Amino acid sequence: MKNLFLFLMCLITCNSIHAQKIVKDEIDEFTGNRITETNYISFSDGFTCALHKVNNTIILKTTYNCGDKVYSMEKGADLMLKLENDSIITLNNEEDAVAEYWSLNLGKTFIEHFNLKTRYIIPDEVYTLLKTNKIRMVRFYTTDGYITETVSEKRAKKILKLFSLLK
Repeated sequence: MKNLFLFLMCLITCNSIHAQKIVKDEIDEFTGNRITETNYISFSDGFTCALHKVNNTIILKTTYNCGDKVYSMEKGADLMLKLENDSIITLNNEEDAVAEYWSLNLGKTFIEHFNLKTRYIIPDEVYTLLKTNKIRMVRFYTTDGYITETVSEKRAKKILKLFSLLK
């Protein structure tokens, strides 16, 4: 239990001091496509996101820690973002998704849960809004209903910086 606590404290500390950054910026040798990726940051506890850009197409990649539940999401399922100006942005999932099992063995400590990974194309006009307005709430729809998460002020600022990384 002590190891788990230390591991979680280390993750929290590293996450809080970890700046938003570009982790990949290259031209694909086979396709000639320019690929840019950011690191993952947290929307809320257990819900993270990163940006992936191929040429001029920007994709929001998300991961949700489902705990011991297995969620699935159909292609076209909504991700709704409520902004600080009270506008609602709706993005659609690009493909069917089912939560995947994930585990980590830290000596005597064993962590396991399911992750649901999804992808959403962000149109240019929506991207402009996301670069200039903080996200306050996130709601995503699964085959079992929906999950709503509140975004803290601190995380909203980090997400705003993340969106400003890609031009």
